[in-house]
Amino acid sequence: MHVAALKTATQKAVKICGGPDYAKDITRVGKSQLSDYGNRNSPQIVPVDVAVDLDLSAQQPLILTAMANAEGYRLVPMHFGEGHIPRDLSKFAETTSDVLQAGLESMADGKVDVQEALAVLKHMQAVAITSAHIEAAMRKIVDENKPQIVFPHPDSGAA
Repeated sequence: MHVAALKTATQKAVKICGGPDYAKDITRVGKSQLSDYGNRNSPQIVPVDVAVDLDLSAQQPLILTAMANAEGYRLVPMHFGEGHIPRDLSKFAETTSDVLQAGLESMADGKVDVQEALAVLKHMQAVAITSAHIEAAMRKIVDENKPQIVFPHPDSGAA
C-alpha cells in the first residue's frame, strides 16, 4: 500500500511540474526513469534527492507526505505567518466539533467503514493544521518574549 501511495504521489508531482519533459530538467534523471518511479509495475522507487526536487518544483510536499505517512508520521509546516489567535481558536473549536460529529456518525451503525474513517481523517487533518497555527502563534509569543495584542483592552481607549 505504501509503495502504491508513493508511486501515485510521484506521478502527481511529475504532472504538476509540467510532465516528464519538464521534470527531467529539474532532476538528475531522465523521462524513462521518472516514468518507472511512477509505474506501479516497476520495482524502482523515487530516490530522496529526486523526490525533493519534484516536491520543490510542485510547491507542495506530495512525495515527502507519502513517505511520512508510510512511517506513521504527518507533516506540519514550520511557519504559518502571523496568524490570528481568536480566529484560530474559533476554527479549532469548529474543526474539533466536526471530528466529533463525523466520529459519532461513523459509529452509529456499530462499525466504522473505510469511507467513514476517511471522513474522520479528513476532519482530523483540519484540526491538526489549525492546532499547528495556534501552536506557531503561541511559540512566537514565547520566543519573542512579548504579548500579542488580540483585542484592544476596554480601558485602553479614549473616554
